[in-house]
Amino acid sequence: MAVAFLLPFVVPSSNYWMCILVSFCYFAILSSSLNLLLGYTGQVSLGHNAFMAIGAYSYGIFAKNFTFFGSQIIGLLLGIIVSFMFGLLIGVACSRLSAIFLAMATGSFVRALTSVIVVEAWLTGGANGLTGIPKIKLFGMNNLPATEYNRYLYYIALAATFLIVLLCWRLINSRTGRAFQAIKNSPIAAAAMGINVTGYKFLVCGISAAMAGLAGVFYAWNLSYLSADMFSKMGIRLLTMTVVGGIGTIPGPVIGAVVMGYLPELLRAFGGHLEGIYGLVIILIFLFMPSGLYGGFNALKTKITSKLKKPAIEATVVEE
Repeated sequence: MAVAFLLPFVVPSSNYWMCILVSFCYFAILSSSLNLLLGYTGQVSLGHNAFMAIGAYSYGIFAKNFTFFGSQIIGLLLGIIVSFMFGLLIGVACSRLSAIFLAMATGSFVRALTSVIVVEAWLTGGANGLTGIPKIKLFGMNNLPATEYNRYLYYIALAATFLIVLLCWRLINSRTGRAFQAIKNSPIAAAAMGINVTGYKFLVCGISAAMAGLAGVFYAWNLSYLSADMFSKMGIRLLTMTVVGGIGTIPGPVIGAVVMGYLPELLRAFGGHLEGIYGLVIILIFLFMPSGLYGGFNALKTKITSKLKKPAIEATVVEE
């Protein structure tokens, strides 16, 4: 958190870098929401980017058409609530499907949503996209230069990311979180212990989708422009962030969001091959670091600690 707080003072002071820093935050929220679904409940989703799109468009459409006092707060809540409702809809699929069948269903949901966004141009702007989305007006931020605006937006997004990570940590260590993990290990055994498997699947889908909707609102605030193709190919990137960071851990998705969020900037010369690079990264992580970067770091730390303790133990034995 200390490093994240100081980053705007370390990186070059430009609108480009401020936008990248804000993207780290909403990608961290988004990957944390998928980790809650995939890493702790075992529900495979390839369409989580659809909830981000729903949250972003819900806010963008409302904030663009209604400009009364407090409309942006209502738009923010609307983005979260509408995403939550669609998450419950996907919960129906989670309660009836599993493994590859659920992945196919959620992937199809993204395709269907993308088609609706393009066709319903009167509402969403269609293939041309939704333009003119209002900037956040808190403390007169909308009147600031672009670089200063994104600096303030970064700190708001950073606070939201911290709260989401804290929420995930509290949820996983609660009775509800233990029920999620029991369902992941064995739905049949969980049901035998009296856990309402269907109800908890609905709940985790709704919570996860609401978090993705919040990430979508920050996405709209950051870019002030939305289009269907911005979300259609984000699914594999999101999955890569979660896997690279470490599935089933709290810090893992945040680490993955920073690493994989900066990777496109690092490999800008290979922009046409990014999807292939993401796939290659996933394969390499599964082969050499199955628990992700966070798990690999912990394994390395344990190995180094054990080697440092070994001479001390041998010295004690010699003295005796």
